[in-house]
Amino acid sequence: MKSRTQVILFALTALLLFAFMLQQGMGLFHFKELNGVTVETMMPKADFERFCDGSFQASTEAYLKQHFGFREPLTRLYNQTQWTLFRYAQVEEDQRIAITRDNWIFEPWTVEEYYQSRAYRFTDDSLEMAGIFEAEALRLLEIQQLLEPYGTHLFVALLPGKEQICAEHLPENTQYFKEKKITAYDFYSKRLNELGVNNINLAEWFMQMKDTVDYPLYPQTGTHWSNLAAIHSADTLIRYMEWLSDSNMVNIKTASTFQRSLKPDTDLESLMNLIWPIKKAPNYLTEAYYDYDTTAWRPQLLTIGDSYYWNILNFTPVWDVFTRVPYWYYFSTAYFSQPDLKQDCKVSDLNVLDEVMGSDFVMLAYSTVSLYKMSNGFSEELLREIKQKQELTTAN
Repeated sequence: MKSRTQVILFALTALLLFAFMLQQGMGLFHFKELNGVTVETMMPKADFERFCDGSFQASTEAYLKQHFGFREPLTRLYNQTQWTLFRYAQVEEDQRIAITRDNWIFEPWTVEEYYQSRAYRFTDDSLEMAGIFEAEALRLLEIQQLLEPYGTHLFVALLPGKEQICAEHLPENTQYFKEKKITAYDFYSKRLNELGVNNINLAEWFMQMKDTVDYPLYPQTGTHWSNLAAIHSADTLIRYMEWLSDSNMVNIKTASTFQRSLKPDTDLESLMNLIWPIKKAPNYLTEAYYDYDTTAWRPQLLTIGDSYYWNILNFTPVWDVFTRVPYWYYFSTAYFSQPDLKQDCKVSDLNVLDEVMGSDFVMLAYSTVSLYKMSNGFSEELLREIKQKQELTTAN
């Protein structure tokens, strides 16, 4: 009997070990992919020199971590155990998100921003930080003045941060004890007005209405503004462009609201890769449509900004309001820049000056934590191209 039990246990152990190998090699079962961005790791080639210095072993370990059999369900089981027992969540190897007692989720850099510690990621000198902001503001003023005679309107949209609007749900400060520093939002919200740089402060507007609106401005387990907040913000931006250009544009309207869970409103929770969803309040959603004003102007809008703009693109009929809507994500990847609206490319492959001059509006749309790198080099690149063109024209 003892021998039979040992044989059975040995067989089960061997089966378990070989099951991982079979799943890895043959993919017998198909599971839902894990959420988040994954940089594909390739199996390293055997090399004696790399074997001796240990790099081959390290590369092989990294590959196996990403490709072992049953990785998806086991990862979700591990994450669910960590969340259920310890209320712990790590969405990336070096990123642990902040979870509060009432199940609100914040990215770590938004917590840094609220406790005025974000600037320490860039410099320990407040004067140096202010100098960086000042230089960017002056470049934007110069660009605005250069473009205005050609009918191109540049403006900055100061977007809110979740830490601003939902501060009452933030975790207690247990790690940011340095002296409070300057914040990018505090600087730009004041300095742009002093210089006369076109700007619309949606963050201030959100703060004013947060206690009066009948829908959530931010989802409990999401990163960006809610569906309704994005739609109403888009409507406000359009009306600001109408005022800026003294024109009549196509406007957007909203249908009746309804309740339902929607993935974009749980984008941060989805990165936790749990088995069961977190208990949370319902999201209020609506659909946006445009008015049929045949006399309205449909301009070209170029947007440089962070990921907040995706909710405007996803939830509003921007292609019915504008004739072109290229989106330069962090001034890195250009979306919707090609005529067929399908091919994306790198901004570095485009002629920045030609793209700007072909636009009626150029909007820099950044939320609080992204303002530290406002325009992401766009202002320097555009002024460089303008200077080169001026030198070429003078030489000819």
